[in-house]
Amino acid sequence: MNFMDRAKKEIKEEWFKNHVAEIKGEEGLQVIYWGKSGTNSYRTKYVLSGNNVFISGDIGGAVYSLTCSATLDNIKDFNLGYFTGKLEAFCEDRWDFDQSLAKKELIEYWDEYKINEKYDDAKKIYNGILSAIDESTSLDAYRAWLMPVYQNTSVDSDTLEVFWDFGKRMPYRLIGYWVGLQMAIEQLSNKEGKTA
Repeated sequence: MNFMDRAKKEIKEEWFKNHVAEIKGEEGLQVIYWGKSGTNSYRTKYVLSGNNVFISGDIGGAVYSLTCSATLDNIKDFNLGYFTGKLEAFCEDRWDFDQSLAKKELIEYWDEYKINEKYDDAKKIYNGILSAIDESTSLDAYRAWLMPVYQNTSVDSDTLEVFWDFGKRMPYRLIGYWVGLQMAIEQLSNKEGKTA
C-alpha cells in the first residue's frame, strides 16, 4: 500500500471513524459540521460560501478558492489533486518533507539517469544533496541547503529542478480535509436519498 492509500485509510478509519455530518444553511452559504458525538477529536467545520470552502476545527484551518460554486454536487466529484490545487491558505507548510522518500528518490534518479557519467564532480553533487537531505526537516530548509550544491558544483539548473522536489509529500491534514469532506458529502447524500 502506498503512502496516499495508507493515509486515506488511516484518516477514514481512525480520524473520522463514527463521525456524523450535519448541514445547515442553503446552497450559496452552507455549513457542514463533521464530528463524533461527545468529543471534539478531529471535529471539523466546512463552510461553503460562494466559490470558497473554509475549513476550521481540530485539524487546523484552510481556505480553498474554487472555479465553480462551492456546492455539494460540484465538490463530490473532485479528486484530491484537483481540490488541493485550489488551496489558497493553510495553517501549516504547503508540503511536508520526508527524508526517507528524498533519499529513495535521489538513489532512483541517480541510477536511472546515470548522473555519475554526466558530471565530473558527481560525487560532490551526490554528497551535497545527501547532506541537504540529512540537515533538513522541512522542504524549505532542504531547498536552502540545496542551493550551495548548485552554486559550488557543475550541476545544471534543469537537473537541480528535479532535485528540488525530492522528499516532497502532501501533509496528512490536506488529505484529511478532502477525505472528511468527501465522507460528509456521501453521508449527507445518503441521508437525503432516504428522506426523499
